[in-house]
Amino acid sequence: MIKKKEITSLLINGFLLIPFLLILFTVFILGKDLPNGIVSGKYFWFYGSMCLVVLVTFSASFFSRKGFRFSLTDLILLLFAGSIFIASMIINNISLNITKLTLLALLTVLYFSVRIISNGCKDNTFNQNLCIFIVITGCVEAVWGLGQLYGFNVSQHTLFKTTGSFFNPGPYAGYLAVVFPLSLYYWFYPPENKKDGNKNWRYFLRMGVKGFSGITCVAVFLVLPATLSRASWLAAVGGSMVIIYVYLNDRFPVREYFSRHKKKVILWGIIVCLFLVFGFIGMYFMKKDSADGRTLMWKVSLQMVMEHPWGVGLGNFSGAYGTAQAEYILSGKASEVEEYVAGNPEYAFNEYLQILVEAGIAGFILFILLIALTIRDLYKTGKWGMLGALISLLIFAFFSYPFSVLPYVILLVFFLAMGNTVPDKESKKLPVIVFSSLLVLFTAICVYKQYPVYNAYKQWNRDKVFYNVGLYKDTSDSYKELYPYLKDDIKFLFEYAQSLAKSDQYAESNEVLGRAMQISCDPMLYNIKGKNYQAMKEYTEAEANFIKSTQIVPNRLYPYYLLAKLYDEMGLKAEACRMAKIVGTKEPKVMSTAVKEMRREMEALICE
Repeated sequence: MIKKKEITSLLINGFLLIPFLLILFTVFILGKDLPNGIVSGKYFWFYGSMCLVVLVTFSASFFSRKGFRFSLTDLILLLFAGSIFIASMIINNISLNITKLTLLALLTVLYFSVRIISNGCKDNTFNQNLCIFIVITGCVEAVWGLGQLYGFNVSQHTLFKTTGSFFNPGPYAGYLAVVFPLSLYYWFYPPENKKDGNKNWRYFLRMGVKGFSGITCVAVFLVLPATLSRASWLAAVGGSMVIIYVYLNDRFPVREYFSRHKKKVILWGIIVCLFLVFGFIGMYFMKKDSADGRTLMWKVSLQMVMEHPWGVGLGNFSGAYGTAQAEYILSGKASEVEEYVAGNPEYAFNEYLQILVEAGIAGFILFILLIALTIRDLYKTGKWGMLGALISLLIFAFFSYPFSVLPYVILLVFFLAMGNTVPDKESKKLPVIVFSSLLVLFTAICVYKQYPVYNAYKQWNRDKVFYNVGLYKDTSDSYKELYPYLKDDIKFLFEYAQSLAKSDQYAESNEVLGRAMQISCDPMLYNIKGKNYQAMKEYTEAEANFIKSTQIVPNRLYPYYLLAKLYDEMGLKAEACRMAKIVGTKEPKVMSTAVKEMRREMEALICE
């Protein structure tokens, strides 16, 4: 039987836990009534959930007898967030990436809210329940993906079969890889309780967690290979090795065995290393062009750090990268392979490099310190499940863009906060009610600023019908009112600029394109801008934009086609013929009907 005291405790814990569970539920939100709802829907759900989080944190502060102690980790996190704001709004004078800066601010609030609640709990139940719910989210995602794989559920992307609640298999696989070590830990070590011995309800709950975690491991193991995500496979193995080592060390004298059988251990070590080397080679040739493309991204990103040691600002990686890649290719240092694999990435596909580029060297050092302190705290306190999951996330971050996807950053914040242990003797003690009041005020300001943005997204979703049917004048008139709120959404900016161009508002279109180029390196932006200048008979500017498009992504034929048409209009027949020959002979990265049509048109131009 459950005692009244236990019921009261359960109710209180539930009251404290529910808002944070809603935060973790963000991963499932699709936002079908919003444009790009798989991303934007998660954002607005997160904003609403954060209101509940700070209200619960503030309410709990009234009953907390403990103060709030600032730790070194807290200080480093605040300095890191501050460095990003400085790099974005002061050094680069960019105050337009409101969405990402708002998310950064609210994630900082979430971190301190978890810290306050964890600090007020008598035991580790709060953190433990959060981890168990993370396992539940992983199980749901794995089953969701299996349903998509066998045709029971609809994928979120027309080109991929298995995406879960994400927009493509990459982030989906990475999320499963992060959850897998945590599930493995609870399979090996279900949460214990001092009163389990009598096989009361706590014992059966413990066994339920163990069984459910095992099911999650099996489900993830079944669906992960189907994603073909090499980074997620490495991440899952890396994090799981932590859990397996701890498990074996608890049952066998691993260190003693190593010391007694050094030769055997060295031999097996060599075999494992060879296996890993051949495995890496196999994964490289599995998607060779993709691997070569990422190598080019990393090389260009490192060069960007030399030019922007203080960072280019949050959300500005892609725009700055386009300029840097164009300069690298124009310099003649790029090989034929690099020119062939060059693309227009939104992300660096290495979060450490992207942080280095966007936050600068100082921000990068602060981030590394933050991660190092968290790993130290998790290791010291024996929170192996969280440590394994964090290691998986950090490995995945070497090859992908998890910190640009909200559900991942939420997991990272939870791991940072739950891993941060503060000894009683450290730092000064602040009244928790005062600190939580500041969190409420800060969140209220952030969410209030985003409410008009939410309305703008809903209006954009309604007005997209004008754009889709080609009523560009009506589209541009409608989008003009939404522009102040959606000027950090590249898809909106592209549609708005196209609508202005199609309705002969070329100067206004170029103004919007200029904003879009700050946050994206899509060469189509330069193509549209060049066509606008061509329509205005400003041929020099048109030529410059078409050439810039060829420099950013040299393997695309469309800008050469536009240059040929431009030179033909200008009466420069020799130049037009030269561009037409490039269109006819240059090997495209992807052969398509559009390429064949351009070549047929260029053949006619050459014949003239």
